Amino acid sequence: MEKHNKVITEKTVEHLLELSRMEIKEKEKEQLTAELNGILNYVRELEKIPTDEINLDTAQKPGKNLRQDKPEEEKSNEWERLIDAFSNRKEQWLKIPPIFDKNP
Repeated sequence: MEKHNKVITEKTVEHLLELSRMEIKEKEKEQLTAELNGILNYVRELEKIPTDEINLDTAQKPGKNLRQDKPEEEKSNEWERLIDAFSNRKEQWLKIPPIFDKNP
């Protein structure tokens, strides 16, 4: 596999960690940067594979009889029972406590 320029820098990793509110050690940042660049380099290698003549339409493959999706009444009734069982709701909307702090 040929070497490519780094696309993901440690600064990019730091930005991603900030967005995800995660903290890791400096050594781990270096390792994560190298791993992510390795993944991107592998994807670049995969992009070189010619796929223009490959037909990915499963409907044209013989022997592939897929079932038809049909809605089931039981599932809609189950949904209504779950909504009815939820104590804190407004119409069809369920009210839950906030999951993100407003002041990080």
